[in-house]
Amino acid sequence: MSVLRTIIDLLGRLGTELDFDVSHDVEGSSGAADVVWFDRRLPIARSAGVPLDLRATPALPVVAFAVRTAAMLGDADIMPIIASLEGTAAPLRILIIGRDGGQVALAPALQSVDRLRRLDDDAALRARIAASLGANTQASGRTLVMLQSDLVDWARGLREARPRSYSAESLFNRTGAID
Repeated sequence: MSVLRTIIDLLGRLGTELDFDVSHDVEGSSGAADVVWFDRRLPIARSAGVPLDLRATPALPVVAFAVRTAAMLGDADIMPIIASLEGTAAPLRILIIGRDGGQVALAPALQSVDRLRRLDDDAALRARIAASLGANTQASGRTLVMLQSDLVDWARGLREARPRSYSAESLFNRTGAID
């Protein structure tokens, strides 16, 4: 499975665990977002596997995600990606930057050098994206940039704060009725 598919699947699972309606490949007014979390109080009705078009669907988007690898962003213009997130009208928009998974086994000393180079590349990419966002963001709300490692840390924190295995139903199944 590719790193993009893995991140998109993780975002879908997290949204479901946080009680959002989750949809993939959501078409907005300026392009498609990879994943969107919707408020469940206004449920979306659609067929599974069919991309959702927000221009024709009464739904309330809360968080929109675009997932790209650092290599895909390279020297490309970031604004079409941001415009597709803004086109969903979600108040929180997050661009996730994944790392390519094709890592060659390196000697420990070379791994350290490679890690330092990646940190420098990530810092430069974040600075470039921040400059673009500050100058060109059109929609109200907030647009964030997260690295894959930030997303994984955030997901761990969410699962520690709200473990799936301790839902009320599973607690009842383990202990029975409490008198």
